[in-house]
Amino acid sequence: MYTKYSLKLVESFHPAENMISTLLETINMVEASKGDHKNNSAYFDLSKQFSSHVQDHFNELDAIEGTEFFDHFTDVNEYIEGFEDAVSEIQNRERFYVQSSDRLVLKIRKLGKLFFLKINWMLIGGVNIFRRIFKKSPISKTFWKHKVNQKQLAELVYLVNFLDNTNQIIGETLQFRQEIFQRIKAVDRQIENFILVKETWGENELEKELKECAELIQSRKKEIEAFFDQLKRNLDALYEELYPKVGTIEFPLRRIQQGRLKKKSARYLKIQNTLLNNYQRRAFALFEHWRLVYEIRFSNLSFTNHFINKEVSLRDMFDEILITKDDSFVTLLETAFKKISTEEDLHFVQNDLLSEQLLKQGIPAYTERIMETDFIAHLDLLNTSCSEEYANSMESYLLPVKKAWDQDERVPKLRETNVSSIVRGCLSESVEETILKQKNELINSIQLSLSNAGDLAGVVEYALEYYNTKDVEDSADQHAEFANSIERALKKAKENKQHNLDLSRNLIEELGKINRQFIEEITNAILPDNLNQKQTEMIRKKRIKDARNNVMNVLVFAKELFTKSHVRFLGLIKQARIKYTAYREVLGLSDKSETIGSELSNYLSETEKAIARLPLMYQRLFKIAPLANAKFRIERPKVIQQFEIAYSNWTSGKFAPTCLVGETGSGMTSSVNIFEEKFGHQYPFYRFSLERKITTEHEFIEFLKTVFDDLSFESMDELHSQIGELKGRRIIIIENMHHLFLRKVNGFKVLPLFFRLISESNKKIFWLSTCLLYTFNYFDYTLKVSNYYGHIVRLENLNKDQLTEIITKRHKFSGFKLNFLEAKNFNPKRSYKKMTESQKQDYLREDYFKRLYSYAQNNLSLALVFWMRSVVNVEDNNFYLQYRHLDYSFFTSLSNSQVITLYNLLLHGCLTLEEHMTILAWQKEESLAHLMVFTDDGILIKKENYYYINSLVYRQVVNHLDVLNYIH
Repeated sequence: MYTKYSLKLVESFHPAENMISTLLETINMVEASKGDHKNNSAYFDLSKQFSSHVQDHFNELDAIEGTEFFDHFTDVNEYIEGFEDAVSEIQNRERFYVQSSDRLVLKIRKLGKLFFLKINWMLIGGVNIFRRIFKKSPISKTFWKHKVNQKQLAELVYLVNFLDNTNQIIGETLQFRQEIFQRIKAVDRQIENFILVKETWGENELEKELKECAELIQSRKKEIEAFFDQLKRNLDALYEELYPKVGTIEFPLRRIQQGRLKKKSARYLKIQNTLLNNYQRRAFALFEHWRLVYEIRFSNLSFTNHFINKEVSLRDMFDEILITKDDSFVTLLETAFKKISTEEDLHFVQNDLLSEQLLKQGIPAYTERIMETDFIAHLDLLNTSCSEEYANSMESYLLPVKKAWDQDERVPKLRETNVSSIVRGCLSESVEETILKQKNELINSIQLSLSNAGDLAGVVEYALEYYNTKDVEDSADQHAEFANSIERALKKAKENKQHNLDLSRNLIEELGKINRQFIEEITNAILPDNLNQKQTEMIRKKRIKDARNNVMNVLVFAKELFTKSHVRFLGLIKQARIKYTAYREVLGLSDKSETIGSELSNYLSETEKAIARLPLMYQRLFKIAPLANAKFRIERPKVIQQFEIAYSNWTSGKFAPTCLVGETGSGMTSSVNIFEEKFGHQYPFYRFSLERKITTEHEFIEFLKTVFDDLSFESMDELHSQIGELKGRRIIIIENMHHLFLRKVNGFKVLPLFFRLISESNKKIFWLSTCLLYTFNYFDYTLKVSNYYGHIVRLENLNKDQLTEIITKRHKFSGFKLNFLEAKNFNPKRSYKKMTESQKQDYLREDYFKRLYSYAQNNLSLALVFWMRSVVNVEDNNFYLQYRHLDYSFFTSLSNSQVITLYNLLLHGCLTLEEHMTILAWQKEESLAHLMVFTDDGILIKKENYYYINSLVYRQVVNHLDVLNYIH
């Protein structure tokens, strides 16, 4: 009768048993794979199988109701229908006599019942006396009868009492099922964490836990079967016990009235349905979340496969494109260095190993392959694939509102939870932002690999160029420098190889870390206790991010505005301070400071000696000379564009004489070299540089005879006439136009002749002149020289980045490593002490070039000299540089004659002793003493018979003369 009922309870454990079986199979699979996580297909299939168990049981939860879940009532009702409705039975003797187990009230009632029974018997005895008189059979003295409704008694016992007795075991069984499912779910999550997050594998513990759950289920099954067997026996005994009492004072008929039985059974069924409904809510919450777990898990498995596949492809790509080539470069340079060290097959080393295999074939192919390969696309594709993996699978779930709902028997309150916002937030934080960071690092690393390859080529190329130069006095030193350069190139090749190995390893490790961190983040985020908090947190973070972006946009605008205003204000303050100091000195309102200090004087005068201590190759690399090597040139697109416009106008017949204007050392000669390369092949090209002053017409005509060596003339008129008869066109460049005058009386005779020549010969000759900036401004102020030129091309100022690039590019060709030391007056920000050594070097590098640019500005020669002068030590292929702040306050103490000397040197570029005497109208002794003091102090440098302003004080001379209004 209760078989279906008990069987239903026993069968309710089948989903748990199926889950345990699947998880044990999963554990065996994991153990057999020996921790190999590359192929998750087996785990995916087992997860699909386990997910079907979860989904099937979840679907069954909708059918859990008392009347449908327990379909035993048909058998019970049929059994009850087998009893009769009403049967009369004689009450037993025990129904009248007091029993020891009876309660006091019942005992009293029995005594009353027995009293009336005795009275009845007395009456029967009296009746029997008369009956005997009339010879009738006497009435027997029997106990009273009672009416037994067997069917209603059976309903009470086999239905009502059954329901009453089974509610407890039903509650215990449902609670037990919930606990078992939770334990299975915990094991399932630990397996997932091992597979996807790589947590510690506790195979024995997990298997033990599952087997313990299986044993508990079997034990519970036996308990259920035993309970129902015993319950049937107990109910039968109860029926037998109640049967003689029905209809007596011990068990009145009203207790088995149909209405009363219906109320009791309804009450017990209601309790049972409450238990089932509570379980349904709790189980719904558990399995609803479990469905979410598996939906996320399948996406996580695909997510992990994307990462695994991408890691393999990236590793293969790095090995093929970078590391294999790096090995070949290292091997080639090792062979070359060995042969150079032993002076063996030097011709083969230069022409085949280095020039052909490395410079012409190896490195160009290497860089071209890197440029053709889109490494970043792999990360972009990975990011897109990961986002798409979670894009369409997310939906809302009914999940518990409060935390720890599964730790007690309370019915959880459910609320619709939008899981997609949590997933998008985790993707944004753990994947998109971190992959973007890896993209930036990868871009920088690939750029560094390209830069290293370029540096390697530059070091080898410059080493070959230096080794083949003829301007080195000692060939032994030249060979040693060559060997050292190739050794540095070998070290650089090994460093680049190690860099690429680290790049490949670190990127793969970071991708694996991103994979694990995201899965750990998302699996923790969807835990029941974290869901609501995580959802609120993601919404809050999104709002904060949007607000922060808006604030940052406002701050960037305000910062730019403040920076521009601040720079302008500081410039005005600086100019005011300088002019105020200068005027106080001129007016005698303050004491004159000392002349140039010994420290500065020694520093300036020993510049050449300090530079001479640097390696010969390095000195040649930073030699102050017009650039013959195109790779060292400064990109000046505006200058080239103006050259093109001027040349195009000339070819169109327009007036187009051009003058290139710039400061000393700003790169005018290099710009002329670019012009020559671009246009010099189109017409006969003539280029001349004025190395000495030309101040008379005779000297100028003699110079022009070298310019027009194909013409015969003795005067300017004859030259004009012959130029007009020229059949073809030509290009003539005259450099250092400032040497065509001397700042003295009648010192400007030559310039008008030159300007007339330019004007009258424009149609036949494209004239390009170069002139110092402040000299040209002086000419324009005195002679209106701009009227004689169709185009004035001014070299634009270099910015800090250009200056930094020019210097670092030259240095890279040396192969030496750079180490920046703290400047003497170094005042870093507070975070400096917390920086790593690499970060400190970056900070010091930025600080050095910022100071250098402020010091040198547009004067590249000054920057190069100061760079070499900043080297404080060369040790083991390492250069140690330190910016040294110099005190130039002595300029305010210079006399008028000294200022005039500096002014004339700035205008003329250089002066001889005789020219200085002529300009200032001094005696030789006075002029010589004047120039020698400046030379001894290092302010001037004497080369052959010419005096030049020391590059290290050039900018300060210009600033001082500007303050005194000598130049504009």
